Amino acid sequence: MKVSVILTSYNKPDFIDRVLKSMVDQTYPHWELLIMDDGSEEGTIQKIQPYLSDERIQLYSHTVHPAKRLLTARYATLINEALTRITGELICYLTDDTVYHKDRLLKMVDVFRSKPHIDIVYSSQRVVHVDQHLVETMSFIREADHILEHASFQVDHCSVMHRSCLLPLIYEKYGQYWDDEPKHWHHADSVFWMRLNHFAAFFPLKDVLDTTYKTPHSFHHLFSSMPYDLIDGTVIEKEGDYYQIADGKLHGIEKRWINEKNRRAIRVPLLCEMKYEMKEKLAVPNYTVVTADYGKTFFYIEDQKKRRFASKRDVQYFQFHPKEIYTISNDQLQAFEDGSIIQASPVFSPPNRRLFKWKQDVYLLVHHTFCRIDPVVVKRFAFYHQPIKLYPSQFTFFQEGKPIVPLYRESLQEFDMSLYQTSGRKHSS
Repeated sequence: MKVSVILTSYNKPDFIDRVLKSMVDQTYPHWELLIMDDGSEEGTIQKIQPYLSDERIQLYSHTVHPAKRLLTARYATLINEALTRITGELICYLTDDTVYHKDRLLKMVDVFRSKPHIDIVYSSQRVVHVDQHLVETMSFIREADHILEHASFQVDHCSVMHRSCLLPLIYEKYGQYWDDEPKHWHHADSVFWMRLNHFAAFFPLKDVLDTTYKTPHSFHHLFSSMPYDLIDGTVIEKEGDYYQIADGKLHGIEKRWINEKNRRAIRVPLLCEMKYEMKEKLAVPNYTVVTADYGKTFFYIEDQKKRRFASKRDVQYFQFHPKEIYTISNDQLQAFEDGSIIQASPVFSPPNRRLFKWKQDVYLLVHHTFCRIDPVVVKRFAFYHQPIKLYPSQFTFFQEGKPIVPLYRESLQEFDMSLYQTSGRKHSS
């Protein structure tokens, strides 16, 4: 039985060599490897080249314009292309930070040989976290211990093998193999497992047959505290320059507005910044407290309008530190239109992009909407002030918006479990 292995690759020069070596060291010889590279830099390609002398290995290089990289879940798009090229009876998947154990293919193929009624097999997996120096910091075993009627979010991308005869059934029902809509960036494999589950259950193989490495650059880590949409007002550093997210656009700002004690530029995954269109430079960034009369009056630049603080007491109430206040010229100040006054009372009119606490939860005021925000996101986006306690009348003054949570958690919340349908199953259970 021939096995088609699909490897998706993108800029992992430190790992790709050991991944490919794990393939050529397989004790089972009847396989083909389709390397679907998504425009890696030369360092990664150089690591791949020596393995292409093995006639079982084929490299398919792709290029995509950065502006189009987020239009689909790229690895799912590449897998769909690879599935039109395979010639094997069995299919499995590999990533550029996962290593197959040497008898991985042999043990899985033996299951299909001995149990012809089984269409899908998954194995146990060792998960290893490493630091920036590739030194192991922790590890655990993801067990394969029972038959799965619903494998989504339970089985890793690289721990599965299935029969190719399932592909035409999936395509007929869903119109494609893997769903590559961008909303599935974090869990396209789980969507595909759902589609496989419509026709067959996942049969467990208890042996640990692959090891996956979670590096600081792994998708898992990059988005462990990153929501899909960057919070308005976020400042990012890019090749020594600074930019602020303002109203869904990326605007350049001067370095003088960056200060580790009050506004820090954060680094974000390239996938996050790619989707923002570059616009004009901002003379004064949003969410900045300024004065033009040496501290007699204070203004908050918000949506490129100036909102006057009713008093210095209100500046303190909303926890703005003196080091956060910038002096600008009167001409600069007058260039901004007037916005609403900021005050705590008698009318509660708070500044946006401040943290507030209601009961046990922390909320961020975004565009005059209270959005519950996960603590890990708060830490990642460098909010230095303590949450400001809300009274019941203040909390109900604004609507409650969509929670701000890490991408992976948002993906789980939005995943439509009603899509599971196994009653029409035609294959093994």
